[in-house]
Amino acid sequence: MFYIALPYITNQGKVVQVPDLTGVHRDNLDAYLSKHHLRYFITDNSGYSDQLPPFTVLQQFPAAGNYVKKNRKIYLTLNAERPPLVDMPNLIDGSIRQAHLLLKNKGLKLGNIKYVPDITASVVLEQWYNGNPITAGKLINKGSSIDLVVGAGLSSQIIEVPNVLEMPLEEAHLVLVEHGIRMGIVHLVENRTAAVGSVVKQNPEPGTKVSLGTTINLWVVKL
Repeated sequence: MFYIALPYITNQGKVVQVPDLTGVHRDNLDAYLSKHHLRYFITDNSGYSDQLPPFTVLQQFPAAGNYVKKNRKIYLTLNAERPPLVDMPNLIDGSIRQAHLLLKNKGLKLGNIKYVPDITASVVLEQWYNGNPITAGKLINKGSSIDLVVGAGLSSQIIEVPNVLEMPLEEAHLVLVEHGIRMGIVHLVENRTAAVGSVVKQNPEPGTKVSLGTTINLWVVKL
């Protein structure tokens, strides 16, 4: 009954479908929503994404696709003009995987990794931001990339390529950097049997002996 009646009600102008407002600039909201017979209210909530321009819609309620009464008010959160500040976590003496998780929790990104001879292996020795060492607790822009200097041990610099097949890309990246291997080109391929976003091919292949810091290319299933 609902699915039969809804289109009829919609055509009568009593119910309208909420459009996707993501990325619409604040200055264009009046004209955009008036065409859909909707109103809006900008909340005091703060948010930030480096994928959207400042003062564009970041979040909305009700969500796009919902049916609401005509002239319903849509609550909007705008993207901030500048990224918020977050305090730099302490990554020293931890593993690369731990560093990745700490950075992710703060809204920061794992940048380049430099391996140096050291008695420790796969342990973070230094943390760098914009070409300079950075201490824990210092405030930096959310979304910034943090580079690491990691111990490579004092033994032979020849390592074995790990098997990252069938792993999600993010997990595969972590496994590779933990083994001292850099990720190179990521090829997006069609595959109907493997999970979207998973690795289906790698070069060099698993078990290959390579030098520390070697680059590996991956083939990943696209959407």
